[in-house]
Amino acid sequence: MRFQINRAVRRSRKVAALSAAFLVVCALAPRLTEAQQQPQPEETVVDSVVVEGNLRVQPGAIVALFGVQPGQSITYRDIQRGIKSLVGTGQFRDVVVRARGADPSAPVTLVIEVDEQELIRSVLMDGLESISASQVRDTTGLRPGAPLNQQSILDAKRFIRTELAERGIPFAQIQERVDPAPGSPGEVNVVLEVTEGHRVTVADVEFVRNQNVSAADLRGAMATRPEGFWWFRSGRFDEFQFEADLEERLPQLYRSRGFLDFTVVRDTLIVDAETGKARVEVEVDEGPQYRLGEFTVEGNSRFPTDDILAYFRTEEGGLLRSLGIGGSRTSNIEGEVFDAEAFNAAMERVMEAYRNEGYLYIQVNPVLQRNPSEGDEPPTVDASWQIIEGEPAIVNRVAIAGNEYTYEWVIRNQLFILPGDVYSQDRLIRSYQNISSLGFFEAPLPFPDIQPLDNGDVDITFVVEEKQTGSVNFGTSVGGGVGLSGFIGYEQPNLFGQAKSGTLRWDFGRYLNSFEMTYSDPAIFQSMISGSLSLFNSRDRFFSFSSGRRKRIGANTRFGMPWPNSRLSRVFVGYGLSRTTYELFNDVDDQSLFGRPPGLQSQLTLGVTRQTLDHPLFPTTGSRQNVNVEVNGGLLGGDGDFTRVLADGTWWVPAGRLGGDPGNPTSGIRLALGLTLRGGTVFGNAEAFPFDRFWMGGVQFGQNLRGYDETSITPVGYFADNARGISDIDRLGNAFFSLTAEYAIRLSGQLGLGAFFDAGNVWRNPGDIDPTRLYRGAGFGLQLVTPFGPIGLDYAYGFDKTTPGWQFHFRMGPGF
Repeated sequence: MRFQINRAVRRSRKVAALSAAFLVVCALAPRLTEAQQQPQPEETVVDSVVVEGNLRVQPGAIVALFGVQPGQSITYRDIQRGIKSLVGTGQFRDVVVRARGADPSAPVTLVIEVDEQELIRSVLMDGLESISASQVRDTTGLRPGAPLNQQSILDAKRFIRTELAERGIPFAQIQERVDPAPGSPGEVNVVLEVTEGHRVTVADVEFVRNQNVSAADLRGAMATRPEGFWWFRSGRFDEFQFEADLEERLPQLYRSRGFLDFTVVRDTLIVDAETGKARVEVEVDEGPQYRLGEFTVEGNSRFPTDDILAYFRTEEGGLLRSLGIGGSRTSNIEGEVFDAEAFNAAMERVMEAYRNEGYLYIQVNPVLQRNPSEGDEPPTVDASWQIIEGEPAIVNRVAIAGNEYTYEWVIRNQLFILPGDVYSQDRLIRSYQNISSLGFFEAPLPFPDIQPLDNGDVDITFVVEEKQTGSVNFGTSVGGGVGLSGFIGYEQPNLFGQAKSGTLRWDFGRYLNSFEMTYSDPAIFQSMISGSLSLFNSRDRFFSFSSGRRKRIGANTRFGMPWPNSRLSRVFVGYGLSRTTYELFNDVDDQSLFGRPPGLQSQLTLGVTRQTLDHPLFPTTGSRQNVNVEVNGGLLGGDGDFTRVLADGTWWVPAGRLGGDPGNPTSGIRLALGLTLRGGTVFGNAEAFPFDRFWMGGVQFGQNLRGYDETSITPVGYFADNARGISDIDRLGNAFFSLTAEYAIRLSGQLGLGAFFDAGNVWRNPGDIDPTRLYRGAGFGLQLVTPFGPIGLDYAYGFDKTTPGWQFHFRMGPGF
């Protein structure tokens, strides 16, 4: 008896599994009549597999995708999986499965009949002007040569509408058409007819029923704003941005002013069909304004209640209050307008404080109890934080992953959080920043992976990716007082994978011949003692001091060790021995600087450094303070007899962040405010070594002051470069002071922008220092890390020059 199941398996993506299972059960059922009286076999043997209906897809490929081979024992599940595989390729519109066999106990022949999907011959996007058709094709997969897929067409239409809406064209109309390709059976042409419509420009934003908050304040809180004169006030209408205005930004503004029940009743966009100009109208229901009734904290044991309340009840007055200028007041107290946004922000700070003490699973539940108004009294809200502290988490394990060249102990030396410590968010971020600052790994570094354990403790894994650190530097320059010159060098900051640093550099030219070799080890024999050795033989000429040149040969060594019981401060001691000779050019009259005999300099250096900056070149938080005392001559011998004292301090505070991963505080575009103070004095007689004194101006040599020429700031006033009436030696002083205030935009760990204000001066003697008499400059700068090292470009305005004006500066090296 022969049976055949001719029922086609018509399958769509939504009903594929259900229909396939049903039909294959029928295909493999026992034969009719006598077969119905026999037990149903669990498996069926396949004698052969036949493919029908295919025109362009090879039978072997179809059988391979189907996954059933001759001689294989199958069940309906195998058929079901085969159908899913075929349909999942997108190559077929329909699949028909037939089973042929006369003997119920004999193997069967499976016939796979396919109805191939048409191929797309061309994709035409008629009327699309504001975005690229190739971008649509590449993003959505709707391209020639691909099988026709309705989902790809829908994705393309959705992508076009989204992109146009982001460009201020929110009401585009798209009609699709699928036409058979003439002379090409089985192929179609896909046409998307796009009517973009007018670009909608917001001409005005109006508000209805706002009585307590002005329309100007509401517009200022929205990202959707009317067009204006400046280029950044384009008035572009973005539907998604407008939705965020209504659901997030306006409610946040009202909640910050005590209107907890605020709602947007209606929003309307009225567009002029001829011009595309639009008026946005937003109707609001402000609700009552609540004042703070009672503020309480419950469930806290780790921190006193007063300490927690202080996170919400803040002292106002800012920097002036901290300096003792002006009065102060406590905000967010009972009876004042309740600021719900400040309440939530303070709650986040409380949780951060708990996490810094190891309470990783802290929960702070805000509770607001609204109280209706009584008589003429306004309504109040009783606010509380219900704290569930839990147990502090202990760091169980700290792992390092991804380092293939750098030794693990090098990375571990940067950690402030160790196994057995109570978990601290601050110490975790500090460790992350220290590892990033090494510069040995690809940036940005992934934020540490924190895995909670069943007992509440955590495992922390720092993941790094090695990058090439060694670099060969070479180049040429013209001018600068040294004519045509060049340099070649090699720098490796991670020798042997142990963070040891080696540098070789040769500068050469007609007036320049300098060789320097430096080696440093941050952990001698893997200890906490660092050391460095520098050998140099140089002949150089300063372009601002053109009357001669000097030649120096010598060596310096320095050792550092931690300050007792501190990982942030280090003490340094160093010694240098060098010989300096001076060469005066024959065609100059000024003998004040280079017309002196050779000198042997023996110098002992003592220093203290405290460093908490989160990045060596682009910091956003932390500080660094340095004090160095350089003793020359005396018991040390040599021709010098003076002491030089140098001090500087840098402080950075975060000013905000744009974008980035919320779980990674170092991601996104970071904003910061910085202040740097520098000062130095020379006591004694430094006539034998005049270049150990101070000069100011420019960015290349001496003390920086942007907006001015090199060495133009002198103890006797401002003198431009090559100005008459002043000798070279008179440009030098024995004391200086400078300050820099900067607003920085850290785009990444390789690029930063900033606006700055510089001020400084040089004095003849330390007793002449007068911080009220400073030369001022201000401008904009760009800092960039390149394969040849860090470079900076500054454009600054010198306010106190004889003729105030702008000046461009180029700087190179880590000194900036």
